[in-house]
Amino acid sequence: MLANESGQAEKRSGFILLIRPHPSVAELMAECPKCGAMTTYGLELAWRAATVTCSECALSMQLTERDLDGFRQQLIDARVRIDRLMGARDHHP
Repeated sequence: MLANESGQAEKRSGFILLIRPHPSVAELMAECPKCGAMTTYGLELAWRAATVTCSECALSMQLTERDLDGFRQQLIDARVRIDRLMGARDHHP
């Protein structure tokens, strides 16, 4: 989020990574810290643009390398949990 576009500089945009099991396209959903609207972009498009624009109020929300690092760690953790779930299923009749 750009500080000069909102008086809420300390309130960050809420980025959510959406991974669907069949299409191979990851999507990025952003919750606007100003109006609360949800906006969806393809992950690659959002990364190339470096910003996501709110579809309701046009606030620019900056997507940083720190955000992608967070997604990476969450994906690693999610994969471990999924592997455990699948392993637990293999042991039940």
